[in-house]
Amino acid sequence: MGAVQRHDPGQKRWSPCLPSGFFAILRKMLTRYLVSGSELVPWELPLRKQPVKEVTLFVLVFLLLFIPGIALAAPAADIAQLISRAEQGDRGARQELGIRYVTGDGVGVDYTEARRWWLLAAAQESAKAQFNLGMMAETGTGVVRDAAAAADWYAQASRLGDAMARFRLGLLYSSGRGVDEDDVEAARLIRLAAEQGLPEAQNEFGKMCEVGEGTEQNVSEAKKWYRLAAWQGHVFAQSNLGFQIYAGAGRPADYVEAYAWISLAAARGNAIANSHLRELTSRLTVEQIAAGKKLAMEFQGKINADRR
Repeated sequence: MGAVQRHDPGQKRWSPCLPSGFFAILRKMLTRYLVSGSELVPWELPLRKQPVKEVTLFVLVFLLLFIPGIALAAPAADIAQLISRAEQGDRGARQELGIRYVTGDGVGVDYTEARRWWLLAAAQESAKAQFNLGMMAETGTGVVRDAAAAADWYAQASRLGDAMARFRLGLLYSSGRGVDEDDVEAARLIRLAAEQGLPEAQNEFGKMCEVGEGTEQNVSEAKKWYRLAAWQGHVFAQSNLGFQIYAGAGRPADYVEAYAWISLAAARGNAIANSHLRELTSRLTVEQIAAGKKLAMEFQGKINADRR
């Protein structure tokens, strides 16, 4: 036990194979989510050397929409109105239109057009558009892959307070891609994103606290950030938190809570959590395992309720 899971600043890309029924369930919800103004768009985000089953839900969700034709088509009248608003200088319409061109929602997939509208929105200080342009540069979508350009766009969006841009820029500083490697600056940016409630950043900053990367080593602080992300359903954080509780356990209740968090991550196919769970199961009593399963159900119920 002991492997900690975090995001990878590298350039590995995923091509997960999923059942067709999964697309049908998600496409309507996801299309509406994208055009509602979220800073997230369907990019293939690099992760820290995790197998396909370990990809976090938010990355997996947006990978689905990255495949042309998955998104539901918007009515032609809505698209015409959106284009008219964008041509008249509406910043929000320009940002949204860029998303439509990436997802193929009501228009053909066209990354050049998406980038054109996002450039216009970015010039109007749209942090979301700046972040999206950064993702295009980082992933090489519609443009030549350029980490330095990605860092520049993320920096602009970060100054406007965009949490995801701060997180991605922090990862670039952590790995030295597109910028000089700087663990202190990486920790500063990722902490800012974590304080804004981004679970991916909370898990990553927890890891930084655990190992003392760019910040003071503090296991208690690491557990705090893991816990915040775990309550948002972040699978890596659930596994990391469970292991930290187990490693520092001094009471029977600690083992039960560790089992609960690790089993939640394992239930979502997390390989490291499954390994932890096998070891825990071999060491706990039948009563402790039963209590851990019950607590896991309570935790999941609270997570589900908070998402509503």
